Amino acid sequence: MRHAFRRFAAGWASIALAWTLATTAAAQAAPDAAPGYIAVAADRGFQGNEEIRDAFDAFAAGRNAELVFATDDRTRDTLRHAFERLTARGARRAIVLPVFLSAADPRLQLVKQLLEKPPVPVTVARPFGESYLAVEALSDRLRAAAATTQTGIVIAGYGADSAQSRKLLERDLQRIAAHATKDANFARVQTVVWYDGRTPDREAKRVETKRALADAVQGVERAVVVPLHFGRRLDGMMSFDAELQRSLPSGARMATDGPQPEALLSMWMTREANRHADLSARDIGVVLLAHGSDYHWNETMREAIRPLEARHPVQYVFSMADQPLIERAVRRLQQRGVKAAVIVRVFGLESSFKADVERMIGADIEGAGAATAGAYGAHPQGSQHGRDGHGSHGHGSHGEHGGGESAALPPPRIRSVLPIVTVGGVESHPLFAAALLDRARKLSRDPRKETIILTAHGAGDDGRNKQWLEILSRLAEQMKAAQAKSAAAAFRDIRFLTWREDWPNKREPWIKAARDMVEEAGADGGRAIVIPARTNARGPERTFLAGMQFELGEGFAPHPLFLRWFEEQVEAGAEQLRKSR
Repeated sequence: MRHAFRRFAAGWASIALAWTLATTAAAQAAPDAAPGYIAVAADRGFQGNEEIRDAFDAFAAGRNAELVFATDDRTRDTLRHAFERLTARGARRAIVLPVFLSAADPRLQLVKQLLEKPPVPVTVARPFGESYLAVEALSDRLRAAAATTQTGIVIAGYGADSAQSRKLLERDLQRIAAHATKDANFARVQTVVWYDGRTPDREAKRVETKRALADAVQGVERAVVVPLHFGRRLDGMMSFDAELQRSLPSGARMATDGPQPEALLSMWMTREANRHADLSARDIGVVLLAHGSDYHWNETMREAIRPLEARHPVQYVFSMADQPLIERAVRRLQQRGVKAAVIVRVFGLESSFKADVERMIGADIEGAGAATAGAYGAHPQGSQHGRDGHGSHGHGSHGEHGGGESAALPPPRIRSVLPIVTVGGVESHPLFAAALLDRARKLSRDPRKETIILTAHGAGDDGRNKQWLEILSRLAEQMKAAQAKSAAAAFRDIRFLTWREDWPNKREPWIKAARDMVEEAGADGGRAIVIPARTNARGPERTFLAGMQFELGEGFAPHPLFLRWFEEQVEAGAEQLRKSR
């Protein structure tokens, strides 16, 4: 491989020199330089290559793009011609899209070596296997297998050229499998990777992997082998799948139903192109996700951020993170031509529905806070994970399930060509505190005799309700600090509590505490100004404080500072998108 690289580098030297005059350093460094795309895949034989080509053609329509199949040192000429065609059509930089399930695949490693001195700047995207779409591809096949909790799953991969590369490929398949089978309660989940058919000593290697497959299915009542690969497929008979079928141990069956991973490749290529695009404001769509209420509550929220629509396409979802509604919004943004999306969660707590939304968009796999189950190095042997050895998959004894019930796989995620991130949660944001103080000032007649009482929804769980009280405390402290810096008179006091309004067995003491606060505020000619610390409108204040004297304000929206907060969230999401390249 080193000799191949030396010959390749020497060949590129003269080409790079010739193109230096046409491609200046400034043009090479410019982030808006016209990109070309090179999808690279392992040579699979005719049928397999045509399947990759079909996915590529759907992606390449209207783009400056080339497809390269990696074989051996001859790939250097294939790459050179691809670059020549890209640059002849105006490309000044290139995005390489690796159609591989693992960054450790030997063919991808060859391509990376051959790209060390390219004629234009090159960015190598993450391989398909590191995307959440790869997890979805495996999940589709597992659902089609209709496996039960007594089933042992073996994920079969392809492409190793040594014991070391086989270990690395199994490690990455294991990571994909860990995400796909999370909480599914299979008896066991293992991975076995076959050697490339052109590997020296292939007969000995075939015996080795067949033995590994036989070992993998031992000790389970049912065994299902699930192929996940971009491996050899010359035609329907001469393929890795056919060899795998012939190699099945007695009692094991192969999952042949469900879509092949090639079905998601065009979407993945488009998504990676969008991820590496230079995004203008109009390229970034925004989804406002809020709890919602009646028509007027929802319209108030819409009107509050209407000015943002001049810069970003916006869709609205009023629900408690209902996936079909969020997916509908994402589809509509796609139809409007955006290249990425930011979902802003307009809820009081930053944690509200965060995990749900992150899972929907694949951020639990790709994001900075992605789950570590099955992560690199989690299993030193790289071939097995289970509750008996890892803690989240399988069981030490499959018999404890008794009935062999269906292994409930998580529902499909939203599948989109858009890179999507999610941000939000108001909590004790300074703009929220400033808006609440402004609400009180507009109702005030003599602040020195008035007490602000902040109220919030609260929670049934005591720990979560305590979290709300801590947020209210921070808001009150910020409001007091702002008063100290202001020339205006300060309010007599700022107090707070939650209603715990949806939990009748817990709210009565809090209602009494609120009524006591209002009564105390009215002593000595004072007044109570009740301000709902809510994202919008009001809560049950008039009902719970019936018969008492107080002024009642409104929540965060609509207020100019709410719009500013929302714009900050969108910009934070846009920054996440830029960093995800």
